[in-house]
Amino acid sequence: MSDARGAARGATSEGRRSWTGDPLGGLPLGRALLVAAVVAVVLPLLVVTTALTGFTAVDRAHTNAFRLLTAQQHLLDASAMAASLHGDVLESFEAPEGNNETGTELAARTRAHLTQLEDDLRKLDASSPPPSLAAQVRTLHTAMRDLGVEAVRLSDLAATSPGEAREQHEHFDVTFDQLAEPQSQLLAALAREADAANQAAERRQDQAIRWTAIVAAATLGAMLLLAFALYRLGAGNEELLRSVKEQADQLASSNAELQDAQHLAHIGSWQWDLGSGRTEWSAEFYRILGLDPDTEGDREELFAARVHPDDAADFLRAQEEAASAPGEIRSEYRIVRPDGTVREVRAVGRAVRDESAHVVRLVGTMQDITEQRVVQRMKDEFVGVISHELRTPLTSIRGALGLMAGGAVGTLPPKAQRMADVALNSSERLVRLVNDILDVEKISAGKLELDLEPLPVDDLVGAALEEMRAMAAQAGVTFSAAPSDAFVLADRDRIAQTLTNLLSNAIKFSPAGGVVTVTAGPAPSDGDDHGLVQFTVTDQGAGIPADKLETIFDRFAQADATDNRAKTGTGLGLPICRGIVEQHGGRIWATSDPGSGSTFTFVLRAAPTPKDEPDGPPPVGAILICDDDPDVVEVLAAMLESHGYATLTAHTGQQALDLAAVHAPSLILMDLRMPGMSGWEAIAALGANPATADIPIVILSALTPDGIDVPSASSWLTKPVDQRALMGSLREALGTDATTSVLVVEDDEDVGEVLKVFFADHGVHARVAHTGMQALAMSRDVPPDLLVLDLGLPDIDGYAVVSALRADERLRSLPMVVYTGRELDDADRRRLRLGETRFVTKAGESPAEFERQVIGLLRSITAPTAP
Repeated sequence: MSDARGAARGATSEGRRSWTGDPLGGLPLGRALLVAAVVAVVLPLLVVTTALTGFTAVDRAHTNAFRLLTAQQHLLDASAMAASLHGDVLESFEAPEGNNETGTELAARTRAHLTQLEDDLRKLDASSPPPSLAAQVRTLHTAMRDLGVEAVRLSDLAATSPGEAREQHEHFDVTFDQLAEPQSQLLAALAREADAANQAAERRQDQAIRWTAIVAAATLGAMLLLAFALYRLGAGNEELLRSVKEQADQLASSNAELQDAQHLAHIGSWQWDLGSGRTEWSAEFYRILGLDPDTEGDREELFAARVHPDDAADFLRAQEEAASAPGEIRSEYRIVRPDGTVREVRAVGRAVRDESAHVVRLVGTMQDITEQRVVQRMKDEFVGVISHELRTPLTSIRGALGLMAGGAVGTLPPKAQRMADVALNSSERLVRLVNDILDVEKISAGKLELDLEPLPVDDLVGAALEEMRAMAAQAGVTFSAAPSDAFVLADRDRIAQTLTNLLSNAIKFSPAGGVVTVTAGPAPSDGDDHGLVQFTVTDQGAGIPADKLETIFDRFAQADATDNRAKTGTGLGLPICRGIVEQHGGRIWATSDPGSGSTFTFVLRAAPTPKDEPDGPPPVGAILICDDDPDVVEVLAAMLESHGYATLTAHTGQQALDLAAVHAPSLILMDLRMPGMSGWEAIAALGANPATADIPIVILSALTPDGIDVPSASSWLTKPVDQRALMGSLREALGTDATTSVLVVEDDEDVGEVLKVFFADHGVHARVAHTGMQALAMSRDVPPDLLVLDLGLPDIDGYAVVSALRADERLRSLPMVVYTGRELDDADRRRLRLGETRFVTKAGESPAEFERQVIGLLRSITAPTAP
């Protein structure tokens, strides 16, 4: 026992000697101090190196993104100058022959444009596009340079030999048109590269902050451990004190370098100790606020005074959430510096909790994102300008081609009619492409606005099937759909766009004779999906590989199917579908069994079924069509509805009498030869009834009126009915030939001319004003029945025109259609409302939809008041 106690005492004595003489597990004092010195130097340097390396990479990434945006701008400038050269060549053909002075001026201008084009191309090369795009840039550079040289040559040739120049013009036009696709592809590629560079910058920034914080925390921990070890080596030892001081200096240096890193990234840090009430800000935090680090005062009050008044409520809410939320809280608001400068910041905060889950500290960062916002606004402005500048000419092109193909300029020879149809179809494809690109941009920017309302699923599916029926018939594909009584809370136009996109893909990838199946109904419940409606579109195509089922929803992505080369497309339809569905709070996905087809499914929130209400009377101005042939009735109704008229239909004379007595239509189209009560008898009965005696009647008959005792009728139309003759007879019978006037306010002369022809084809007199001041003068001189207003005018914009009209007692209730290529938000629409106001996007709406909106509004404001 005594031996055991002695051994214990010996062990204790040995341990005591180890504590005083060799406290670091046998490490001598000199080596311990050397280790301390190395750690004190290396760890702070590691912090600095980590921070500087990370934020230098961030700066390089941002520089790369800006360089790519610059390359996009130079490419756009070069494209615009190529278009100017094309215009110069066209103008040189129109110059009077023999006028050498005009030819010389045109040639000089063409050379000047070529010089500018070459300068733009040099700038594009100087912007150092990515190596992956170098071949595209070189090819496009060469093609555009050759186009410019050819333009100068043709311009010179036109001055001396116009005939020979015109013979060579067609090849020049083809060359110019062929440049459009590589330009668009390069622009899209540059946009993708810029987006990737921005994302890389954000990732590197997050990594730099995270790793800097980790290394700094590790450094601090190592320093504390080192200080404790040195304390154990000997309290009061001068060398120990020097070592501690060195460590403190190194830590201070590390903090200074960390502050420099924060300055590079424009990120300030803060922390608030709830126990002591002490708040600490980094130097960069002070700089963002525009304050000196030595500023005295309560920091909470100092900061609150700098928050923009309009953002104070959002800031306080984010602060409260940070104290209670389990994770990070992110918010964005504005800071007003003492000198009045406004900066935009992004804040991240979180709560630090103790073992009992009580909040002990709040910590966070604040980043100055003003420059990023400037870049974003420049991008938004660029998209807005491109939207307007593309949609305006597309509107005139599509409108003119539609009028030509529809016979507005007379019957075309068969070959010309085919060419007009081809051109119209191509313009429609280009319009869809432009709209898809703009939709993708709106979705990615979170600016897609939805007009949510309860909608019957059957109406949505039926409208989409009807719109795609012609495409399906051409491809030899049929539809299969089951009825549904479900309702969804959705935006009608956007869900229709989603369904038509999915149906278009299903038709393209289904073989001739295939069936595209559409279903809609309550979604299968898995416990979390109550109150959802599920839509599916199934094709019988080749299917989609399993590894492509998710990537097909990426921009410009397409499944690598065996017939992919035969199925053209931009690869934007499915990303747009996903963006629209997710904006509704739903989700979309694809399933496929390769070789057996694919199914696209999306779910939306269900809406309560509206209560049934009795149908009201048809709108004032309805046209009653009476004919025993259902096909004739359907065709005539379609003609009238496309021109904005509401219709009633009857298949017997007695039905016509009953409907006329109840609804008092504005006009009756009456067939004469019907079973039972003939048209003759029906007309006589209508005339004998005081309630229907004054309704105008237009006779429809396969007979001609020659030698026939014509009953009391306003007009006689011989079958088959021509649409132009039908509309002319209606205008004559209703007395609307010279009473309806429209003022078109449009600075683009081509669009103005197309709209004049459009309204003339509907029997409406249209005047055109090319400036805002001219529009005001013409409106005050002769107030129109309807105003069609573009917003981008050369003197005052459309907003100023509306403001001036509101101030005029006679014009403040003027009905108006805002017809613009811009995307308008709710605030813009409120500023533009006059009388009854509708908004139509140039090239964003189909010609039929534009016709329905405008002519429908015109009919409603000129229709006689119901008795």
